[in-house]
Amino acid sequence: MYLTVESVSASRLKRHLVTTVRTVRPGRLTSPLHQVGCSVPQPFQEITVTAEALPTVSEGYEHVGEGLTVFESNATVFGRAKWLDSPEEVIAFVESGEDLSDVIVIARGGTTTFLAMALNAGVCGIITLQGAPESHLGILSREYGIPCIMSVAFERGVRTSRGEVIPADGARLQMDISSRPAGLVHMESAAPVDDSPVEAAEGGMTPEQQAQVQELLAKFQGEIPPGPEGDAHMRRIMSSNVLDLGDPEYERALTASETNDILRYLAWCVWDALAARATEGESGLIPRQEYEALGFMDSWFHHPVWLKAIGDRVGADGVIEIGARARNEIGTKINLLHMWAAGTALSEGRAVALELNLHEFPYRADVIPEAMTTTRRLYQGIWGSGPMFASMREYRAPVLDRAWVDRFVRDRIAFSGDAERTIFQRFNGALELLGFLVHFDNRLGLGDSGPYPTEDGGFVIVRDLFINEPAYEWSSTTEGLPYAVTLAMFFDGDSNLKTKVQDLSTMFTEPANYLPYVTGVAVYAREKFDTPMSGLRTLTLKDMEQMRARAEASSAALYKLIAAMSHDEKVRAGAVVYSSGFLLPFVRAAGLVDELVAEHGFLALDPVALASYETIIDGVAGEMIPRLFLTGTWANEVPAESRDTTAVGPGELEVLHTLAVRGLATAEQVAVSTGLPAATIDQVLDAASKAGWIKQLTGRLTGNRLTPVGRSRLLLLRREANGTADPELEQAYRQFLAPNREFKTLTSQWQADQDREAVLAGLDRIHPEITRILGDAAGAAARFSTYRGRFDAALGRFRDGDESALAKPMSESYHDIWMELHEDLLATLGKERGADDE
Repeated sequence: MYLTVESVSASRLKRHLVTTVRTVRPGRLTSPLHQVGCSVPQPFQEITVTAEALPTVSEGYEHVGEGLTVFESNATVFGRAKWLDSPEEVIAFVESGEDLSDVIVIARGGTTTFLAMALNAGVCGIITLQGAPESHLGILSREYGIPCIMSVAFERGVRTSRGEVIPADGARLQMDISSRPAGLVHMESAAPVDDSPVEAAEGGMTPEQQAQVQELLAKFQGEIPPGPEGDAHMRRIMSSNVLDLGDPEYERALTASETNDILRYLAWCVWDALAARATEGESGLIPRQEYEALGFMDSWFHHPVWLKAIGDRVGADGVIEIGARARNEIGTKINLLHMWAAGTALSEGRAVALELNLHEFPYRADVIPEAMTTTRRLYQGIWGSGPMFASMREYRAPVLDRAWVDRFVRDRIAFSGDAERTIFQRFNGALELLGFLVHFDNRLGLGDSGPYPTEDGGFVIVRDLFINEPAYEWSSTTEGLPYAVTLAMFFDGDSNLKTKVQDLSTMFTEPANYLPYVTGVAVYAREKFDTPMSGLRTLTLKDMEQMRARAEASSAALYKLIAAMSHDEKVRAGAVVYSSGFLLPFVRAAGLVDELVAEHGFLALDPVALASYETIIDGVAGEMIPRLFLTGTWANEVPAESRDTTAVGPGELEVLHTLAVRGLATAEQVAVSTGLPAATIDQVLDAASKAGWIKQLTGRLTGNRLTPVGRSRLLLLRREANGTADPELEQAYRQFLAPNREFKTLTSQWQADQDREAVLAGLDRIHPEITRILGDAAGAAARFSTYRGRFDAALGRFRDGDESALAKPMSESYHDIWMELHEDLLATLGKERGADDE
């Protein structure tokens, strides 16, 4: 297909290049890149199409939109439009009982899991308003063979609840995917149309910003191309041979300089693999960019600990042996993707923490070379020698030992017709989709390797699909399915199919739809993650049909389970899948799962990362994650000097702690609680406000309040200051519980009968006891001594007839001080309020 500028209007050419995006945080160039309409694969100038070659529009239809073709097909697709805007709509659509085989579903984002049930239901086409062919939905539409056009900009139609233009439900559509990159959508002329002007999105990008975004999509940092040419460029600018696994000094621990070489290469490598996916858009089911940000941040605090534990348990040679299992096993998550994530995730999380001003640049920077040393040993195990990354090996990843290829040949099922190919295609699609769903819409459920040459001149691509991961509680929906299924797909040597296996263990091909080229398969089930290779089960076509049906039922059950989760539950679950899931296979191989769960927060989220949750989900993740990936700015270099603790200003811990305990406090109230000089408090509050750790309120409520990132900062400072819990303070807290219950009874009595004498008698019993407890607590933390004078003053006012001094809120009453003390004890000890506190 050839396109000349003379044969196509300027407006249509512009639509190929860029679509308008909405800016979430004005002033940032790439806000938010997850809503950018994806660019045409560069260079666009090389794609020329004559007017005569343009597709013919069927009679009664008119052109209404165009986007990016996921895979080419000469078949013109006709169907009726159906807009799906929520998981509930997807469920109702699939369970309506209607024949869905002539439906073209339209969705907003380019993520896989939102349309999971619709894919299994067998719709005839997919159109999205966002996303790229390399996105997860693009991958799955290819596996199912369902025609798909992404990032479509519709010119005519009706309006969604957000004002987007889409075809009306039931309107007849024609999809033309006969060429790439441009896919065309036509609509029957009689379809309903809303001709009212479309309001421009508030904060839309300027043409200059749009042009810069397109440049970043086409070349890394606007300069370095993708693919082998980019790899060669990145290797030329390296200052060491750190990516050579055959280095004779391989056993050394990496220096900061060598680590920075790896990080610079990885910054390009992440862009090369994920730049197009930065335009994927939102998911109506799983808030992935939000859990990615939280998961990366958790990786920053957890991964160094877990990787060190692995190294300490098995030693350097043991780490190499773990990596080598990728050569000897199929159906294992010890693969390139997990090794790649082990080397990048903590640095990506460090970038999130730095973006949030949680700590300064040198903080704990020395853990990055240590973690990268372990990661490099894993790669040495998988490759033995040579370059470290698949992108350095011409995007070829023949990881498995040759004996496996011989076994695949012996077990091969040759396709004798379209019926057998269809059985395999549906099986592959259903299980791949379930793997994405189990792993919350990320690639941890998939692992491709190859190509592996065969003696007949062809080759094999091997795919592991992980569909029943027992580490996650929602695996109850996949009960009865094996842990993993491995597909060995055979291709003829004269097929002219070009393959590219990324470091993310995902294969892409040219042409994009490789399924017509598969001539046969060998398929195996691994029942458990530790099932020995002698226990593999070889699957027949009949087995595949039966397993596909169970997988589709599991997908429906899991979809409904996830849809019923709250937003917070989804984000936290996805973050655990990311952070713990990245290292799960290596932790298992080292025999450390139970120990790390019990002692080091494995399969949980670090409190410092979790405290920033509200900030992360408040639009920050959707802007930050695509920008960091697209620009490579996540790969902050390791400085020559590192600090084990964060830099703390005078009085900072005391002021932030007081704000956490009080909830809202003026500078004067902070001074009452801390005893710090007013100048010190003002200095801390000013610096904390600039860093984004506090929010200063004016109006009816006046004072300073910790932001979510401020709570993270405080937890980080407490962790460094306290180390382990002080036994004196723990004892003081236990002694506090009995008078706490008595005081609560006393205040309830006062509210009921206003009996001053009875209350004073009770206070005469309680006050000496709380004074003694404060003396013990002050031995652990001096600030607890300030409470004694405050309690004395409040009791004196009550004795003198000021009844508000007992329990009036926000008046420095005895009750106010008591509540503050209680919160102080809990916060300092890192405790949650329990039954004993009630």
